[in-house]
Amino acid sequence: MFPIFDFLPLVLTSFLSIFGEVVFWIPLIIVGLLYRKMTKTSFYLFGTPGESPWRLTLSAALFGILGGFLGSCLLILIGISVNEIGGIYLLLTALGLMLIQQRFLCFAYAGGVLSLSSLILGFPQISVPQVMALVAVLHLVEALLIYFTGSIAVLPIYVATKEGRIVGGYNLQKFWPMPLVVLFAGVYPDPEIIKGIVSMPEWWPLLKPSFTVLEGEMVYSLLAIPAVLGYGDVAISLTPREKTRLAGWELAGYSVLLLFLAIGASYDPFLAYPAALFGPLGHELVIYLGRQREARGEPFFVSSPRGLKLLYVRRKSPLAKVGVKAGDILLTLNGVAIHDTQEIKESKAGLPEGSKTMKLEYLAVATGEQKKVIVEREKDDSLGYIPVPQWHTSAYLQVMTSVSPLKNWWQKLRKRLS
Repeated sequence: MFPIFDFLPLVLTSFLSIFGEVVFWIPLIIVGLLYRKMTKTSFYLFGTPGESPWRLTLSAALFGILGGFLGSCLLILIGISVNEIGGIYLLLTALGLMLIQQRFLCFAYAGGVLSLSSLILGFPQISVPQVMALVAVLHLVEALLIYFTGSIAVLPIYVATKEGRIVGGYNLQKFWPMPLVVLFAGVYPDPEIIKGIVSMPEWWPLLKPSFTVLEGEMVYSLLAIPAVLGYGDVAISLTPREKTRLAGWELAGYSVLLLFLAIGASYDPFLAYPAALFGPLGHELVIYLGRQREARGEPFFVSSPRGLKLLYVRRKSPLAKVGVKAGDILLTLNGVAIHDTQEIKESKAGLPEGSKTMKLEYLAVATGEQKKVIVEREKDDSLGYIPVPQWHTSAYLQVMTSVSPLKNWWQKLRKRLS
């Protein structure tokens, strides 16, 4: 029987210990600066404050902590030991691959490259099952975070498609700072001298350490480390919720399959090759499926002949208070049909002086129901919305699949030499 009541307090104690260390707060600050940069881009496009970057940071940290605790339990349950994954090689390889393409800054690619190098060349000396299991667990936690929180507080954008069409969409870029508790395996001649030992069942760990041939008792200690998980995508043909649900399911399927291959490789060495190959190739397949679905789909946030379609509705705004959501279509304001923001301004200008309410009719796209509501006017006379791109839209972003720093540096060098 698994000693859960002895196991969880030890994990929780190690997990909480990192909050008193500077190494956890540095990634948190970096994530905050990244969110600040994203909200500045949104302000540049629309001139509205939008979401607070610090609210986004705190929300991401909260979900990251929950995901980190779940990931820690999985890492320990499976038996992934930090001293068998070649951590420094993994990090350096990921940074090197990032210079080729930014999206390669992912352990799926670095783990696959290192594992194949270890299997074929014998260097570095790492445990392939442990490395690929680590990749699987981290991506499984990421899949859960994407599914449940990926569509929360996303930022609206105007983007130019490859065809040159300006459409509305959402930047789904997320960063989750999290603490992780990992195992550190060691062989001790007399484990009784170590305090706090918990006797584990015979089947644990699922991944046996590679140095069990040494004489002595295998003993594991717990080590808390900081980590950051990231997700980047753009929702154009689907709503953010639809997009993140599909992305979460696909990434979870990839993670579970990779985990089975990694565990199988610890019992049958031949499976180490499929695990090492499936790590990067399976990840590429998940990305490919998402891009193909986006390319085949029709942009969702585009103008409608029926009225003014909304890309974004600010939280606690007058429209949000009466139930209007992103994607809904405003039909009439005080009985006047509206198709663009100028007609809304004209309709509000025609109201009697001192009037505090407006009659709004809109189409709820989710249900197809046409609704009539009374909207309270705010002091700044703002309804708190961003429309889909209109004919006069000038500020937008260009969709880019990835960036190659090496390619950029090479092009700059060629220009200087020429």
